[in-house]
Amino acid sequence: MAKTISGHSALRSIDPRLAKRYVPGRPIWLRTHRAYLPLFLRLAVLLDQVEQLKVSNTWSYNYRPPRMGEGVSDHAGYAIDCWSNGIGTHTWPSKMPADKAAKISAILERFKTDDGRHVFGWGACSKGPGVIYTGPTYKLTKSNDPMHFFIAPGISTKDAAAVIKKLKIQSDGTIRP
Repeated sequence: MAKTISGHSALRSIDPRLAKRYVPGRPIWLRTHRAYLPLFLRLAVLLDQVEQLKVSNTWSYNYRPPRMGEGVSDHAGYAIDCWSNGIGTHTWPSKMPADKAAKISAILERFKTDDGRHVFGWGACSKGPGVIYTGPTYKLTKSNDPMHFFIAPGISTKDAAAVIKKLKIQSDGTIRP
């Protein structure tokens, strides 16, 4: 089976492990590996509070080659993009304001396994203004892709289930009381 650039098993469009759900309270749906979908939905709820997500520039599943590197894009079940024609645009210098990058960094820091591994990688360049995320980011300015959020290398479905339980995330991305 083909691997994504982050090392996950790339999922074809007919794979039963893919699931699609709407972001709570928004007309936006995401389609990812079902084990990670509650995490992505919760992330989308939080990202929407930083900069409103729109149907026109928020997307997820797309089995294709990556823009950079070899193999298959993480969008084959393990990534979402937000604000693709705005603050998330794949450019350098970054169009993402430093204050929003800092808020997103803080949100991403919440999603960790019990042993401290970050669940998400972020396509923002670590040299971007306000990017203080300590998890996986892109290192090169030419790679700056702040719209891109992906499941970090080495994060398994078991890890995802444990983080979902720890954070009390329901299958629809809302939080259990």
